[in-house]
Amino acid sequence: MLLVLGLILLAGGAVFAWLLLGIPIPAEWLPEGTRIEGTPGDGLSQFQRAALWALVLLLLACGAAAMLQGVWQLFLGRKNKMLLRIIVAATIAIVAAGVVASVVAGCPIGRICQ
Repeated sequence: MLLVLGLILLAGGAVFAWLLLGIPIPAEWLPEGTRIEGTPGDGLSQFQRAALWALVLLLLACGAAAMLQGVWQLFLGRKNKMLLRIIVAATIAIVAAGVVASVVAGCPIGRICQ
């Protein structure tokens, strides 16, 4: 389970990094009639860009640690306490970053914003 969770987090972090770098998506990957103009990072301040990169790096770190823990358990049949601590710390940081981002955006979690 940790192996799959790690793969999902790593894939999500990689997609976010790709979008933040502003790498254009090849036209043959998009359905007919769709077109993407500009990049998701347009109009972001340096602080916002740094915060997004920090979140991407947290996702990548948590995903890598979860994958390593999954492989460790798969082959050795026991848990590595250090990797579990890294996973828990990264997960707490990701949740805290989401809460802070929602408050800064003016839409605290649990409220419907427009």
